[in-house]
Amino acid sequence: MALIRNSRLFLLLGALSSTALLPACSLYEEGHLTESRVQVVEERFAEEVPLSAATPDYIAGLAYHYEKHGDGPVDLSVTYDPKSQVNTAMTAGQSADRLAKALRAEGVRDVNADALPVLANGDESILLVSYMSYHAEPPKGCATMSGYEGTDIKHDTDYRLGCTIETMLSKQVSRPKDLLGQGRVDPTSDGRRAGNIGEIYRSGVPNEPLEGQTASE
Repeated sequence: MALIRNSRLFLLLGALSSTALLPACSLYEEGHLTESRVQVVEERFAEEVPLSAATPDYIAGLAYHYEKHGDGPVDLSVTYDPKSQVNTAMTAGQSADRLAKALRAEGVRDVNADALPVLANGDESILLVSYMSYHAEPPKGCATMSGYEGTDIKHDTDYRLGCTIETMLSKQVSRPKDLLGQGRVDPTSDGRRAGNIGEIYRSGVPNEPLEGQTASE
């Protein structure tokens, strides 16, 4: 019995000494999940179209784009040629004011309108539109998984899990500027808004029907 105990003690001491001889190693390994999220990119939206193309449908589409992506004032400029007897500063200014009024009627409140002299512009005026806009993009340095955009599937050791999901989310954000948060908003404003919504239910007034820009068939 004593021999068996001594054998067990010898094996235990041998195991401990072998462990002590092993070099120190770290159990930490860098994860494969991405910590990046959808990013919001700010840029200047600028467009120019012939004044004849600034139809009511164009203005409605511009207001829709501004609602989704725009921020700040909208600058509208209608060009004119100082040497032209038709395309004058007065007619350009009147056209700019008319388009600004139409854009405000579509819900865009902050609109600046003016006439812009352009030499050799001829008798055809050009409408210049400009405002700050936001759009969502995939996280910086994030690539989609192999096979997502084609049939070529290969092993990618640098791929970070979650990048494909973040990329798909960036394409589905309806109002990218909402991702920026509320900024310096009165902390009680959310409470007041919630209270106002509750008052509508208490009064028994039915909600107005929802209307969108487009609807699926």
